[in-house]
Amino acid sequence: MPFGIRPEHLIVIAIVALIIFGPSRLPEIGRSLGKTLREFQSATKEATQGFTTEISKNEPPAPAPTTPVVETKPACKNCGKPIAVGAKFCQECGAAQ
Repeated sequence: MPFGIRPEHLIVIAIVALIIFGPSRLPEIGRSLGKTLREFQSATKEATQGFTTEISKNEPPAPAPTTPVVETKPACKNCGKPIAVGAKFCQECGAAQ
């Protein structure tokens, strides 16, 4: 049960309410309590939505994802292995570039 209230406690509360208000007024009180709770829930929902829209308006847009720049080394014309920039011969196969 919510708030740690056991069924026995609810029965005692219902009996006390019945004694205090009488059987004719209990439905009226229940209706008004239900309306109050519904209004509170709707007001809470509206406030939450208002806060989230304001927060989303104030957030800066996310930066665009950037792709890392990968430097590629030139490849040997003969074997395809990478060679140093400006090299005249491949270190693997010895072919002239």
